[in-house]
Amino acid sequence: MKCIIHNENARDNLLHIETAGCIVNITVNLHNAEGKPTTVVEIIPDQYSNETWTLEGSRNNRIMKDWPIAR
Repeated sequence: MKCIIHNENARDNLLHIETAGCIVNITVNLHNAEGKPTTVVEIIPDQYSNETWTLEGSRNNRIMKDWPIAR
């Protein structure tokens, strides 16, 4: 396994990964409409080679930081 740290300190906001069966784009340092820090993960199944891959699940995913709960 290769571990890559890709966060708000990254040189570029977009991490582009090409692997068997798909392309994965991870974009960091974004914010949603409420201002919450957001990371977007896009999974694109490979349909451009002589093989076809099918994605089971969501192509676009947003991961948002939860605000602390007021007590």
